[in-house]
Amino acid sequence: MTWIVKCENCGNIRKVYVSYNIKNLTKIYIYCPKCRKNTFHIIIEKQ
Repeated sequence: MTWIVKCENCGNIRKVYVSYNIKNLTKIYIYCPKCRKNTFHIIIEKQ
């Protein structure tokens, strides 16, 4: 599944590919290539 997420730290919006449904989550903690560290990302929508 493809999801659109936004980094809380820098505001970078990108696509994330996961193999499970993250619809019920409000945030996920993943690596941000712009910040170059793990940060919280807000889940915007499924694509």
